[in-house]
Amino acid sequence: MWDVRGLRAREYRRLSDRKGGRSIEDQGRDNRLAADDQEWTLGEPYIDDGRSASRYARRRRDDFDRLVADLQTGPTGRQSAFGADVLMLWESSRGSRKVGEWVAFIELCEQQAVRIWVTTHERLYDPANGRDRKALIDDAVDSEYESYKTHRRLVRTAPADAERGRPYGKAPYGLRPVYDQKNGRLLTWEADPARAYVVQELFRILEAGHTLAAAEREFLGRGHLNASGRPFQREQLRAMALRHAYAGLRYYKGTVYQGIWNGIVPEPQFWNVHGMLTASGRGTSPGGELLHAVTAALTCGRCWTLLGPRYEEGRPDVYRCAKCGGSKIQKDPVDDLLIGTAEEPGVMLAYLARPDIYEVLSAPAGTDTTVRQVQADLARARAERDELRAATGETLAEVRLLAASLAKKEQQVLELEARERALLLPSVVQSIVQPGRDVGESWAAAPLKAQRMLVRLICRPGYLGRPCVIPSTHAGRNQPPVTTRIEWRHEIPSSALEA
Repeated sequence: MWDVRGLRAREYRRLSDRKGGRSIEDQGRDNRLAADDQEWTLGEPYIDDGRSASRYARRRRDDFDRLVADLQTGPTGRQSAFGADVLMLWESSRGSRKVGEWVAFIELCEQQAVRIWVTTHERLYDPANGRDRKALIDDAVDSEYESYKTHRRLVRTAPADAERGRPYGKAPYGLRPVYDQKNGRLLTWEADPARAYVVQELFRILEAGHTLAAAEREFLGRGHLNASGRPFQREQLRAMALRHAYAGLRYYKGTVYQGIWNGIVPEPQFWNVHGMLTASGRGTSPGGELLHAVTAALTCGRCWTLLGPRYEEGRPDVYRCAKCGGSKIQKDPVDDLLIGTAEEPGVMLAYLARPDIYEVLSAPAGTDTTVRQVQADLARARAERDELRAATGETLAEVRLLAASLAKKEQQVLELEARERALLLPSVVQSIVQPGRDVGESWAAAPLKAQRMLVRLICRPGYLGRPCVIPSTHAGRNQPPVTTRIEWRHEIPSSALEA
């Protein structure tokens, strides 16, 4: 019989989530009672909170990796960085639910003469003892099989849970989980009072037309920190702004369902920001800053693709179609023609400066349920339309099916846009076009994203029409005037829907 009194022990505690199992604190209390009973000195614990040990886990167990590294240093036992004789586990599955990993870990403990205590068994195991070794490995086999059964059950129920709008996984920043007090089952999510306002502020900033880079700077200035206690990066902010959960929506494999929790941002606002961040033809700098307002509507007259900027050293800047290359036009004359200046307004600023423009663009304000529903339907339809535009078919049948689906979706978007105009004046118009205010000054003061939103609004059928660049009739320096190369089209050609 071993004399185990006076040994030094260290714990490894792990918890996958709070839906079930012994908490990290409870594991520590039970382990300490066992250590006191055995007259062991308990050292610093290794803790992995919210980390699975199954073969399906996606996140690393940092403290488990540190435990293995500590055991691997030094000759044996107390001389290694682990510095103890006993490793305490609340139950054997806390160590690993993967047989191969657990066997390698047992062998490492054997090499370092470290014994394993399992609190729920009230037993000390010696990895060098054949019977003890078999018992520990049998536990790992059982645990791995249980993980497999749990995984298969989740795979089968995930589609149904998504359709019912049930939350899944860790609650995103700004939301927090609500558990059943009796069985620890996740019931729903709710707003986190300490963080929800940060998410709401992000959507407000982006909807106002500011860029992600500007939002990153503003968050840094206000001292907002992410869940890790570090400043937000623009990539994190973009991922947050595209997270359906904030609008109370459940996203699963390309399909959006209504969630059972209340969103912390209005659904129309979410879809509006979603469309702004995922829209094609967003001319940006390498740092992610938007560069041009007119690229929101300037279109290739041949293939109906939005033109983007192109810069070549020693040559004038141009807008060019990246898809077919058929439309290329010098940038500065186009900017002068379409925008101009406050003193000499271009086509768009002149249109916005019309005495009746407020009546043309505005409608009686409304905030009722009908307006919100139309805005949500429109934003969702635009997102689905953009996905169809980006889709490609491998066969002629698939191409025809996509073309038919796109044409139907385009028509739905046009109908919803018309209904929205009849219900509510877009907020971007209110920020730039106001009675008694000089449009040139308000345009210059507006964020670039707001300018682009207004360009998209007025450069479509029913207003100015779409500015389409016609390929030049000849090459060389003596190009035709810009005014003769831009057509204002008021109908979308059928060929564009098939492109």
